[in-house]
Amino acid sequence: MPSTILLIDDHAMFREGLFLALREAEPSMQIATASSGSEALEALSTLPRLDAVMTDYYLPDLGGAALVKQLHRRRGGLRILVLSASEDPHDIETALEAGAHGFVHKSADSQQLLQALRRVIAGEQNVVQASPQSASPMPVLSAPADILSQLTSRQTEVLHLLCEGLRNAQIAERLETTEKTVKAHISAIFAALGVSNRTQAAMAARRAGLLGKPR
Repeated sequence: MPSTILLIDDHAMFREGLFLALREAEPSMQIATASSGSEALEALSTLPRLDAVMTDYYLPDLGGAALVKQLHRRRGGLRILVLSASEDPHDIETALEAGAHGFVHKSADSQQLLQALRRVIAGEQNVVQASPQSASPMPVLSAPADILSQLTSRQTEVLHLLCEGLRNAQIAERLETTEKTVKAHISAIFAALGVSNRTQAAMAARRAGLLGKPR
């Protein structure tokens, strides 16, 4: 029977990119999504069968060890894999102490992530891949902070809004500029990050920790 997982991440473009990567790697997998900790807890009641949860560790409402503990309280025995760009060993320690069964760094490619998820579903404990290496990583995985630092302040603002899932016209309205200017900024952002679409740009930004503490 195909596995059913709940994917939790608060940024739409990153969540969509991860959803598509998992679906491509494992077409039979059933994937539900949530954009926040509270939404994830509500989703549990609509998912009678759930093999595992894959969650970002830092969420704006309820995240980190608190979310891991809440998920366990709501659904005993639930398998949980944390996905984060944090390099802090303390985050790995607190996640596992709270009841997570694995912790994977966001620089993992889709196959490495799927392997970790399968191990967690199979019942393995303490599946940790803090700094995975891959001979052929996806292009969205190679955006260190020094590349992001090449962006101007306005390009950084545009990238933040892009990660929130806003369209060009909405970004233009928010920044009180023209849509043509926004398109120019986005083209420059793609070139700086070495990506070709909005989803890849959002994933690169998240992995580099642009949107607050690395997750």
